[in-house]
Order: sequence, then structure tokens, then C-alpha cells
Amino acid sequence: MATKDHDDVLALHDAFIQANRTADWSFLEKHMYPGDTELVWYNLNQSNYHGVTHIVDLWKMLKAAMGDREATLVTSDDRVTVVGDLALVTYLLHFEADFGEAGSFSQDARDTEVWQRVDGDWKMLHFHCSNHVPAIMGGL
Repeated sequence: MATKDHDDVLALHDAFIQANRTADWSFLEKHMYPGDTELVWYNLNQSNYHGVTHIVDLWKMLKAAMGDREATLVTSDDRVTVVGDLALVTYLLHFEADFGEAGSFSQDARDTEVWQRVDGDWKMLHFHCSNHVPAIMGGL
């Protein structure tokens, strides 16, 4: 049964996916956990990022490489679980992007977003994205 919190977090998740398409770092500045230590981000590029400034710097670099091109992000099996002031979002992702001279990228991934309510607003506290290879050893 959906609640207002569920719907609010789902809307943020959808907006996060949209922001990824264009590397819109203003979304990150507005919706990530404040400060430069609390947010922990395990990115699909296999590197780790700590704090808003660190991940914003990556998105600025990616935006410059993409120019006016948009990435393709298609999610499936999106699930939102809210417990008190914490929310967990999990989903599968197909990601494609053209980063110009840095090359093209196409990968299937599994993702986790952890959101925390801070002073009445939901802020992303953790993001984890890793390669997804279905049907290994009985998995999905």
C-alpha cells in the first residue's frame, strides 16, 4: 500500500533517473545528503565517491563529455520501502551513454538508493550501482 512517503521517495527516484540522463548536477546539489563526508556513492564506473562535491565534480566532467547528448536509462523492478525516516529504493537498470572521445558505454546494472528524511526533506544518503549478470548460480 502506497503512502505519501512512498510516493515522495518514488518521485525523487524518478527525478534522479531523469537527472542521470543529462548529468544534471543541480539535482545532486539539492537532493543529496548535505556535506562532503556523509554521502557514500559506489558508482557504476567502479569508483567510490564521498560527499556531494565529489559526485558533483564527476557529473560535471560527464556532462562536458556528453555535450548535448542524453544517456539512456531504463529501469525495471523498481521497489520502494519506507521505514520511519529511512527509505530504500532498489531496481535494475540498463544504461547507455556516449561520452565522446572517452567512448561509449552500455551496461546492465543493479542499483540501491538509500534516502533519509532530514529536517522534513528526503536526502540521498547512499547510492550503490554494480554490474548485473542475471541467472548466475540460480539468481535473477
